[in-house]
Amino acid sequence: MKTFEKIETAPLWNRVRGQIKDALLAGRFEPGQTLTLRSLAEMFGTSVTPVRDAINHLVAQGVLEAGPRNAAVVPDVASGLLKEIIFVRAELEGRAAREAAIRKSPELIDALSAKLESMRSLIRQRQLDTYLDVHRDFHFTIYESAGIPLLYEMIENLWLRTGPILTYVIPDYVVSLRGSDHHQKIVAAIEAGDGPTAEAEIVSDIEEAANYLLSCADEYGRIRRGQKLAHHAG
Repeated sequence: MKTFEKIETAPLWNRVRGQIKDALLAGRFEPGQTLTLRSLAEMFGTSVTPVRDAINHLVAQGVLEAGPRNAAVVPDVASGLLKEIIFVRAELEGRAAREAAIRKSPELIDALSAKLESMRSLIRQRQLDTYLDVHRDFHFTIYESAGIPLLYEMIENLWLRTGPILTYVIPDYVVSLRGSDHHQKIVAAIEAGDGPTAEAEIVSDIEEAANYLLSCADEYGRIRRGQKLAHHAG
């Protein structure tokens, strides 16, 4: 599977970093996976230097961990760390949703409504390969509309830390949301300029997904794909 596109223009390291971030947000890397500079450089069609610069930046952010020589490791998100991240995410994203409701516009509501319908269509058709991309776009459209770039950056950093396990909500959790979807309530609250409700619905959305992921933890607190099924089987 091709993960990256060839890099054509400068600044190379920043474009490399952007594509790695997108891959992390999309959950294309598993927790504990080792990323070697050489293999990444081959996929990007660049020398190792811009890849090293991009990886070093992501390690400094805490998004990746320093690994063996000329490599980095995708962090393993254990249940304890996930709880901490969710606590902070709820505070930051809830506030961003509140600010978005204050700054609402017809264009924002139209954009969110279109993304919401796209998510629902993907669920109905069981075409979930791109669901998380649309879902992420829905959320970050809200956070960007809050008009606080530093807040947006902090939220993105936390999403990057949980990206490797976000795909674990596919398909069971996502499909189960058809009858209890917070996203419609978020759009309605923003459209009404109701900041407190927009904040509460964002927080509920975050916490419910987190509870599902926590139920996938093994006996050591490591969150693994299919672990929930193993619990049920036991």
